[in-house]
Amino acid sequence: MINSDIIIETERLVLRQFRKTDAEKMHRNWANDPDVVRFLCYDVCESVEATEKHIEQWMDYFHNLPPDFLWHIFAIELKTSGELIGTIDFCESDKEAHAAEIGYQIGKAWWGSGYATEALRAVIDYCFENTDFNRLWADHNAMNTASGKVLLKAGMQHEGTARQIYVRKGKLADKVSYAILKADWLKI
Repeated sequence: MINSDIIIETERLVLRQFRKTDAEKMHRNWANDPDVVRFLCYDVCESVEATEKHIEQWMDYFHNLPPDFLWHIFAIELKTSGELIGTIDFCESDKEAHAAEIGYQIGKAWWGSGYATEALRAVIDYCFENTDFNRLWADHNAMNTASGKVLLKAGMQHEGTARQIYVRKGKLADKVSYAILKADWLKI
């Protein structure tokens, strides 16, 4: 279920409901950048209108999920300027196992500043404090080593590599997987 009331604040960030009106900033800050989207499940958005359609597809898809399905996508906004720098989401992946997948994307201008790790830690905390999730996991294209560093810094553990598991831009690609259990999180 999408809960538009969720707002998470960290030292430098506000994680809030993603809105259709974020299309211009999303387009400018990362959706049109081939370096940012090269490992994502979508291609470069060629225009603000294409970015808006992308957001509409997200919203249409997830507004039609069963009411007991847990999913939320957050806009990552800088507290100081209100600039939209990325997104982070969690999505229930296995109801019986109480597991959810986390994904994120940050505009290139903000790479290396710790924002992805800060947002990820906040979402991990939120999920373990406010849901019945026992396992949070994420994976990344093996070529995207920076994403693996973010996952480790946020407290996730490396679980392995699935070789040639998907096709990205016409080529077989590997995925590297990470996870954190609630018991691990309680020890941090």
